[in-house]
Amino acid sequence: MTRVLHVLDHSLPMHSGYTFRTRAILKAQQAMGFEVRSITGIRHKAEGPDVEEADGLLFHRTEGKAAGPAGLREMREIGLFADSIDRLVRDWRPDVLHAHSPSLCGAAAGRVARRHGIPLVYEIRAFWEDAAVGNGTGSEGSLKYRLTRALENRVVGRADAVVTICDGLRIDLIARGVPAEKISKMPNGVDLDLFGTPRARDAALARELGLEAEGKPCPVIGFIGSFYDYEGLDDLIAAMPLLLARQPQARLLLVGGGPREEA
Repeated sequence: MTRVLHVLDHSLPMHSGYTFRTRAILKAQQAMGFEVRSITGIRHKAEGPDVEEADGLLFHRTEGKAAGPAGLREMREIGLFADSIDRLVRDWRPDVLHAHSPSLCGAAAGRVARRHGIPLVYEIRAFWEDAAVGNGTGSEGSLKYRLTRALENRVVGRADAVVTICDGLRIDLIARGVPAEKISKMPNGVDLDLFGTPRARDAALARELGLEAEGKPCPVIGFIGSFYDYEGLDDLIAAMPLLLARQPQARLLLVGGGPREEA
């Protein structure tokens, strides 16, 4: 049975889009007959044991702290994580390492993959330097931005295969000189079986939310998620007048919260 070790920033039982996508990937690989385990770095903040089971999945944790000025601190973090991955690799003997964004995970996994001759798959869910600009914690072109991008390029270059979450990231990597045949795309999706039989439409709630007109349901464009700048919700809102010109009964429903909520 093929063994796949996933290298993660954080995981279940923490709840985030990152952990839910990870869960879906791990469950899908299990269904294909793979044996999977995961290991998280020091940025996983949830309290728990060194080896934790969540939703039928096994997660190993990395202990320790990385101190020092920016840059050196991240290098120490990669070293701690690589040592932790190495111990698990020696014990469990995986056939494949599957590292997920950010590039700190990829860099740590890459060290171990080269040391043991194990193929490395690197999955990019976002360019974290651009995400930092989008959520206001970084600035484009800064030293941190350029160093983060350089590390990403290094990890991509050394990976045996790269997976992106969308065409935009794939096109960006190709523009950087990454061979197109090295990159695959695996977009987000929803497993509807997880939700069982759809519930009947709640007409009272629809009326309360203004999703009916003249007693009839309106076409609804819905968003459920975090309100970050990089989600492009401002573009969605700006497009509504154009949509209303064609479909006057259309409604926009935003569900969630985050830094852009007040905007």
